[in-house]
Amino acid sequence: MFVEMGMNGVGHLTVDKSMVRYSIWVAFTATLLLLVSCGKKNETSEETGNSKFLGFVGADSLSKAFEFNEGNPIEISLNAAQIDSKVKLSDLMIDYRLVSLKNWEGGVVGSVDKILFTDSLVFILDQYTYNSLQVFDLFTGEQVDLFYPTGEGPGEMKNISEFDLDESNRRILIYDNSLAKMLYFNFEGKFLFENRLPIRGHSFKIFPDNQLLFSSIGDANDHLGKTGNSDLFLLDSNYTIRKTYKYPKINQKLSQYIPRDVIRENGGTVTYFPRFSSELFQIERENKTLKPLIQVDLGSEGLTDEDLENLGPEFTSERREDNKFYGFGFHFVTPNWIGMKFDASRSELYVFHNLKSGEVLSGKTVDFDFEDLISFSFPMACRGNTCITELSLAHFRDYDLNDFFQ
Repeated sequence: MFVEMGMNGVGHLTVDKSMVRYSIWVAFTATLLLLVSCGKKNETSEETGNSKFLGFVGADSLSKAFEFNEGNPIEISLNAAQIDSKVKLSDLMIDYRLVSLKNWEGGVVGSVDKILFTDSLVFILDQYTYNSLQVFDLFTGEQVDLFYPTGEGPGEMKNISEFDLDESNRRILIYDNSLAKMLYFNFEGKFLFENRLPIRGHSFKIFPDNQLLFSSIGDANDHLGKTGNSDLFLLDSNYTIRKTYKYPKINQKLSQYIPRDVIRENGGTVTYFPRFSSELFQIERENKTLKPLIQVDLGSEGLTDEDLENLGPEFTSERREDNKFYGFGFHFVTPNWIGMKFDASRSELYVFHNLKSGEVLSGKTVDFDFEDLISFSFPMACRGNTCITELSLAHFRDYDLNDFFQ
């Protein structure tokens, strides 16, 4: 089990499980003291405010929509018994490793909003509690770097909204939504350069040729005209909008309930799980095509077309009343498995599909049939058949912690 302790401040355990068909790393979050540390300040060329946005007005002429391919998606229909069932973890995993993360003195991770890892490093984003990005050694759990907001000047950020890794160039990309700019650092933490972007978004993925795929919901993109209503934006290496996509089944502007992690990639397979949806898409960037990969029918326990047409401020209260399941972006992909998590007011639903055998595992609960592994959670990051996720103290409320730690 690989234990992460982490980000701007939280103590965090990560468990690594080589899965029977994929392996998983789980992290356990404990509360430590708030971290106080010096930030990274480097000088770079000046470019202020959102002035660059003016040059992108009328970008509709530059943008064409992704081609939609109906394809032949995997169709999964779940009945009440399958939804109320239990997933046996040993059917998914074969092994795991727990590694305790060792924060710098005073460091804590308040929440884990995103995890990515390389062959030697683990990166953890805590966006909402202590707004920071912390970096740890994958094998020892020792903290090796920390990024957090320091200001609005060159080389600084006001907010860490999202991040991604450019492994081929050993670069960390940190996106600041409030300043609409991307900052580039090397893996050693040195600031390289920054660029203003023509859009605002909340989730993104960098591709090998430096193109960026952004997901945007409720972000201020009215300056782009009708293009600003898109849910996906593909930007080329010059940050020009080249392709867009708007999910036709849901008016994303009707609710401010913002998801994370809607875009995932593993081994060249890029997937997109729209908010409130029950279908997972594959993005084929080379031919600019988007096609449904998996469609899950949750029957009466999922959102209906009428529910989707009437999304609004009452979404949360309506879901407390009907306890229907909805997608919120959380998923993973490995060479063998695709996993999707659906949320409801009082429960969660896990759906796992085996790409090799066609097997489907589903259920509201998980049987943790390993001696020391009693929980896992999304977000989850995978490289090949190895995945990392977290164990959070919040998930232990049904357990006797004294017994667990013994």
